[in-house]
Amino acid sequence: QGESVMDVHVNANRGDALSMVGIAREVAALTGGHVIHPLAQVVESGPAIDTLARVRVEASDLCPRYGARVLRGVTIGPSPEWAQRRLTEAGVRPINNVVDATNYVLLELGQPLHAFDLDKLSEQTIVVRRARDGEQLRSLDGIERALTPEMLVIADAVTPVALAGIMGGEASEVTATATNLLLESAHFERTSIRKTARAHTLSTEASYRFERIVDPAGVVRALDRVAQLIVEWAGGAVATGVIDVAQPMELTRAITMPVERVNQVLGTSISRADILRVLRGLELDARLEEDTLCVLAPSFRPDLLEEMDLIEEVARIYGYEQVPTTVPGRVTGAGRLAPELAFEARVRDLLTEAGLYETVSFTLIDYRQIDLLRLPADAPERTGIVALRNPKSEDFTHLRPTMWLSMLDGLRNNARRNIDDVQLFEVGRIFRAGAGGLRFNYAPGARRVASDVRVQGAEHLPLEQRTAAIALMGQPWTTRWGGGDDRAVDFYWLKGMLEQCLGALAVPGVRFLPAAHPVLHPGRCAEVRAGDTLLGLFGEVHPRVAKNFDLPPRAFLAELNLDAIMDVAGVICAPPALSRYPAVARDIAFLLPAGQAADRVEAVIVSAAGANRESVALFDVYQGSHVPEGWRSLAYRITFRALERTLSDAEVDQAMETIRQALMDEMGAKLR
Repeated sequence: QGESVMDVHVNANRGDALSMVGIAREVAALTGGHVIHPLAQVVESGPAIDTLARVRVEASDLCPRYGARVLRGVTIGPSPEWAQRRLTEAGVRPINNVVDATNYVLLELGQPLHAFDLDKLSEQTIVVRRARDGEQLRSLDGIERALTPEMLVIADAVTPVALAGIMGGEASEVTATATNLLLESAHFERTSIRKTARAHTLSTEASYRFERIVDPAGVVRALDRVAQLIVEWAGGAVATGVIDVAQPMELTRAITMPVERVNQVLGTSISRADILRVLRGLELDARLEEDTLCVLAPSFRPDLLEEMDLIEEVARIYGYEQVPTTVPGRVTGAGRLAPELAFEARVRDLLTEAGLYETVSFTLIDYRQIDLLRLPADAPERTGIVALRNPKSEDFTHLRPTMWLSMLDGLRNNARRNIDDVQLFEVGRIFRAGAGGLRFNYAPGARRVASDVRVQGAEHLPLEQRTAAIALMGQPWTTRWGGGDDRAVDFYWLKGMLEQCLGALAVPGVRFLPAAHPVLHPGRCAEVRAGDTLLGLFGEVHPRVAKNFDLPPRAFLAELNLDAIMDVAGVICAPPALSRYPAVARDIAFLLPAGQAADRVEAVIVSAAGANRESVALFDVYQGSHVPEGWRSLAYRITFRALERTLSDAEVDQAMETIRQALMDEMGAKLR
């Protein structure tokens, strides 16, 4: 009958609990017991270790401590049955008595160890260094691994023999013929181990612990313990002495605080004796000096940095269920959203008010789906796409460079279910490769990830842009009774929706200009600008793209850069006071060359109309008989109103004359 096995979840900041001793320490603190630490009794004999092996640490910043022992005359074979059973129940496959001993001590003390065949090490030398360009290592799993100068390796006098803190190499593996061993126990810099393990898509029991915390003070203790077990299980003799190459390190930290602070924070009345009992039960050096609690945090608890960490330990062991529920003494101010999140919420409200339904899609996409958009090879959506280094599925391999792919997929899913009237929007993020300063081709306001945070290597992070996307097809509403309006959505429907949204956001100087994009229909595509700032792109889906997604002939897309819009949006104020005085409306009709842009015409009218202009509206466009070839007739209604008085006919006539003259001088208009 096997032993009981306990599965324990350990948080990332508690690497000290990734061992039997660490768990025993927690149990002892909870129950009032005492931890019985494994004894390491080593009998040394024979020549000094310095005459048998040498260790040189060249990368002391990545390896602040490296210890080694030498064993001679061991006999490789199976480990004791009880040890094999314990390893198996802990999820570790037994291999031989030497390797099993290193794994056993790893689980027991939390210190990763490695055994080298001393006779296979060139010049019986260990060099802890960074890898060199072009070097390779065939690891114990049989994979040839390319090394880079950022990676820490354990090498002999010639070549690398192990990925430091992760996995050994085949060249120095302990096999059945090994008789002389060099045992390694070290303390490695955690970030280096994490980056190397991720680069090789490799996670081992050793790397898992080094990435969190390994007690630097336990290096030699673990060496002695594993040497003792190997002698018991495989025979041999331990050479005299131990190699311990160590840099100065702060192994303990002193934390002091008023002892009353514990109860002040927790709202409890824990006695001073109980506070000391809890902390000492965790093997912390705690004492009281009058009203001050003084704690010496040991090297195996680097997470204890300040008084709040100690208070958390007291609460955790004392029992959260014993902390009473209390009402705060005073009510603080109401919380509120950050400006960026409040802006996104406002955009969602406006798009919902426009009759759209919000959808949420995955940020990750299948790169093969990009081909459905008919993008050329040099399109930014292709060249700037960000790939995952370790994708979990072939369906989610890249960060989306545009939201149109997911919006078109949403239209397709509805069309396949015979739902032809669809109005969708999504507010989310798109990503583009940031190396070299690549920017969103029609979104110059894109912002870099963590732009306000200093992050090592941030220049290589992708651009992350807040984006709103819209997808429409079919009819906005359908009336089957009473002869209602059954018009389908079109380019101008979408344009009007964007005008309404941007107007509600107080974006000044909004203009719509012709544009082109391979996803959109030529001639039915426009960009949105505020002055010279590009805000987005919209239009009808190209027929070939629509066919790729099995859509009806007419579908429409828009993509807006919310970062750029927020930069130019005005302050949304209360509506102005209504005038008590009547408005005066005048119409004007004129001929213009057909190629003139409507927004330019309106801008000239607005500029010339003066301060009393209330609105300008185009109400008629005509081309045909009585209009010269290549010209068209436009008719505008201009409304005037003053807030403080009634306008006279003479004032309105003067404003209209100014408008007529501006249209003739600046636009070449012919009045009708």
